[in-house]
Amino acid sequence: MDQAHVYLVVVTGLAVYFVGVSLMTTQVSYPMYASVPKEAFVAYHARYNRRIRAVIIAPGFPTFLAWVVFPFLRPDTAPAWAALLVAAGGVTALATTFGGAIPAHVRLQRDGFTPSAYRRLRTADVIRTAGCLLSATALIICALATFTPR
Repeated sequence: MDQAHVYLVVVTGLAVYFVGVSLMTTQVSYPMYASVPKEAFVAYHARYNRRIRAVIIAPGFPTFLAWVVFPFLRPDTAPAWAALLVAAGGVTALATTFGGAIPAHVRLQRDGFTPSAYRRLRTADVIRTAGCLLSATALIICALATFTPR
């Protein structure tokens, strides 16, 4: 197995991991924000942010970047159209994280829970989750095209 094949396996594994993380965040973590008492929200949010660094933030950005450059590093057996979908998912994840989720988290930490910041976070999260699903699906297609015996 050459470097391109190892790269495909690693980024596919990370993509599946991030689909799980994204779905859990969308379905569990962020909905719980709305149930935190207003006076306790800033402390809750600060604890949440400290706990996600190693499992979401640290691997997230390199993973999203790895998806963006996948068309240039893919094995020759991975379809170009699928590789472009991987990159599109990475661009979507990065854009919604930096353009929506991070600013919303900053506002929530600074101002406490506000409906507008929460709505912005939830919107960015749903779009980012769709980007993760797109990349993961396309990477699985690439892996099947690469590793299925002919």
